[in-house]
Amino acid sequence: MRWGDMDALGHMNNTVTFRFLEQSRIAWFDSIGSDYRTQTEAAILGSIACRFVLPIVYPAELDVSLVAGATRRSTFVLHSEIRDAHSPQRVYARAEATMVWIDLSDSKSRPLPEWVKALLLGHSA
Repeated sequence: MRWGDMDALGHMNNTVTFRFLEQSRIAWFDSIGSDYRTQTEAAILGSIACRFVLPIVYPAELDVSLVAGATRRSTFVLHSEIRDAHSPQRVYARAEATMVWIDLSDSKSRPLPEWVKALLLGHSA
């Protein structure tokens, strides 16, 4: 956490929390070789919900976890938690992102490819 991540109330601004969650998703997509520049289909964020459990106050070192969850025809869920890096039992936030598999040329949903389903099964809780 950076000093400038705090808001007027002295804790991490909610928008910054969503940036941490976003970076975790991007790192995960990078780790599986998903590259929007070279693919014709990919996952986009359909919705996200976050439960703010505890305020994050500077200084803080954070760990963000990401676990794949349920799949449907063209969607899958990614579950995340933001925890204190030194006290992992201290949970700051829990989030659930629904990703939608789309054709990048027309932005319409497409069925999840078999390779994505197989990959998600390997990353599920």
